[in-house]
Amino acid sequence: MGAEHVTTLEKFRVRPGYKSRELLVEFCGDHRSSSYPNIANLLQDALNAKLKKHPVYDTVRIGLATDEFITLWEYSNGEFQLNDDTWGYFAFAPNNNALVIEDIERVLLQSGRFVKEGVDFADYA
Repeated sequence: MGAEHVTTLEKFRVRPGYKSRELLVEFCGDHRSSSYPNIANLLQDALNAKLKKHPVYDTVRIGLATDEFITLWEYSNGEFQLNDDTWGYFAFAPNNNALVIEDIERVLLQSGRFVKEGVDFADYA
């Protein structure tokens, strides 16, 4: 009998930012490990998203100085920003927040690589 390949589902949370009503996606687990799904590629493919120059941040300089990698993406329902640093990985959507976060959640669940973890919104008030 051969060994079966078991894919571990990674967890994510949809929650408000601290002291905010804006939703975000927080990715759990070791997002910098080689086996972690490539979130940017998943969203790019599923949403037909295009990388966009960030209007505010010099993302290359920030990445080199702080190990925080920020990318801005545009697709048919709006924009989202991916923030990847040593301590965490988040998706933000400042405009059209609920719809964009819902689209990201749908893509993650349909990928078969992620499971949604429940949160108590009161923890972020």
